[in-house]
Amino acid sequence: MNKLFKSSLILFLFVTTIFACNLSTGNDHSDDSGTIDEAKVKSEVKEFIATSFNFYQTGSIEDAKSVFSSDAILIGTDAAEYYTGWEEIEPSIKAQIAVIKNAKFDTRNLQITLSSDGEMASYTSVVDFSFTLGGENSTINNVRNSGTLKKIEGKWVISQVHWSLGLSGQAVEY
Repeated sequence: MNKLFKSSLILFLFVTTIFACNLSTGNDHSDDSGTIDEAKVKSEVKEFIATSFNFYQTGSIEDAKSVFSSDAILIGTDAAEYYTGWEEIEPSIKAQIAVIKNAKFDTRNLQITLSSDGEMASYTSVVDFSFTLGGENSTINNVRNSGTLKKIEGKWVISQVHWSLGLSGQAVEY
């Protein structure tokens, strides 16, 4: 190889490498500086949270499946309700859809924290849950709800969700 060709090749590879390293893969939430539009992402997250349990109204297990990541974790209010992955979550959701009708979730005190790239979010809220079960209307107030969401292929899904009811008094006195 002649010296000029070798030098040109090295320069070409160097410039190409520098250029490639400076390309930003980015996401649809960031501007040219890489800063996310936090208000836009939080708005998306709020909308997802507000509609994520609409499968109770549709009665569709497919709608439910589209809300959870395949490796999601669901922690319910019962000690036995700790499910890892859609295969464990699905039977519980099917059983709930079969008996819970007219479900309505009124969320308040919603707090959202975003990852720096806007591709993950965690949240906490308090929910009043009203529903019909066996022909009887019921309401459970002040349900604590928290979770983690992630964006997969441009779509928000639940990665982890936790529901709990507060105890009167402390579980451990301190």
